[in-house]
Amino acid sequence: MGVDAPWLTPTVELLARSDRGVVDGNGRVPWREILGEATDLAAALPRTSHGWVVPAECSVRSLVGLLAVGLAASTPRWVLGDPARWGAGRVFRGLVREAGARSAPPTEVEGPTYATATSGSTGAPRLLFGRPHALPEAVRLYTGGMPEYEEAEVFAACSDLDFAAAFYVVVLPALLLGRDLLLFRPHQWTVAARHLADRPGVCLAAPALGTLAAGAAPAQARYDRTSFVPAGGGLTPDRARRIAAGLPGCRFLTMLGSTETGLLTVRREVDDTGNVGLPLPGKQVWLEDVGHDGVGMLWTRGPDTRFAALGGALRARPDGSVSAGDLARPAPDGTGYLLAGRVDDLIKVDGVTVYPATVAAAVRALPGVTDARVSVDRSGPVDRVTVLVVGEVTEGEIRLACAGLPSPVVPARVLIRASTEAAFDERGKALR
Repeated sequence: MGVDAPWLTPTVELLARSDRGVVDGNGRVPWREILGEATDLAAALPRTSHGWVVPAECSVRSLVGLLAVGLAASTPRWVLGDPARWGAGRVFRGLVREAGARSAPPTEVEGPTYATATSGSTGAPRLLFGRPHALPEAVRLYTGGMPEYEEAEVFAACSDLDFAAAFYVVVLPALLLGRDLLLFRPHQWTVAARHLADRPGVCLAAPALGTLAAGAAPAQARYDRTSFVPAGGGLTPDRARRIAAGLPGCRFLTMLGSTETGLLTVRREVDDTGNVGLPLPGKQVWLEDVGHDGVGMLWTRGPDTRFAALGGALRARPDGSVSAGDLARPAPDGTGYLLAGRVDDLIKVDGVTVYPATVAAAVRALPGVTDARVSVDRSGPVDRVTVLVVGEVTEGEIRLACAGLPSPVVPARVLIRASTEAAFDERGKALR
């Protein structure tokens, strides 16, 4: 397929005959209806200097816009994000907006691109760019490496579409495979539970939000064929039990990945070891710059990696290798990798390197703790550590757990929240 040919063309026939579609509390809008409106919009899209912005809201409107830019005769550049932030021109037919110069890729990048707008852990939105014609290959990578994806009848996400995990591991598979796409909010678990019940499916939500599923399932409903994907990490055994209590029988498909690198590893067990699983079959993953402690930086190469960034550094090489700075060591039993944190978040305590993931694991092990996050403030002359904890625990117990680490950590701040709703936003990011 040429770089100017519509990247969604191979999917048109499948969507045209599919009875599946976008699902919400009001029912299902079939893909064939969305395709019809998108085809009309694509034929009328004028040329623009910087392409189009597709709104990232959880709506059929967003999917019409996404299909339209994927069907346009000469593939345009496009951004999935907030039109008010990334757009600078007119709104076309109330569905897409002309992109502004601030949403263009770096000047050295030529040809069609797409971008997702992500805030990462900083809270400052930035754009990360990929090639749209690689997206079908990314879905083939997922379905070829995970039976759960090949068998799924419904893909569900509790997030806006520009959240990278939602776009890549839920929206794209549903669209390119012609399956049901369920988009819901944290207060709509009853809708999600109804459409996921007794069907093979994949459901992505931050673990903090997945625990809200308790009581949502219809009477006698089972979820033995539902794979729950925890977005953003933080899936502890306690949280897994609470989610499984809300969705009886559900399984877990834990993935390590990022907006930059795409999906790296997959694991189906939930425990306290910090094991993030083996590389996805077909995805190249390796460690570089391994230190004396066995910890190195994860690098990867594959169709779902992004290759350029705007407003933020991206570790990318001409051969397509990408790293988000994740640090890991091989698991002793050969079953995967033990994640140590990110290189940008490493903490120096009296000249000794401390891994944030180790600190979080020590705090999560305390009785009464359901989750913990560690952040580092580098605005002053020394690193200042903040530990955010959800659960019933005292500050003294938290500080004692940190002091008991091989490289003791003295938190500058300890924040305790009684509930996940008070600690994390709808994407599972820690509230500031």
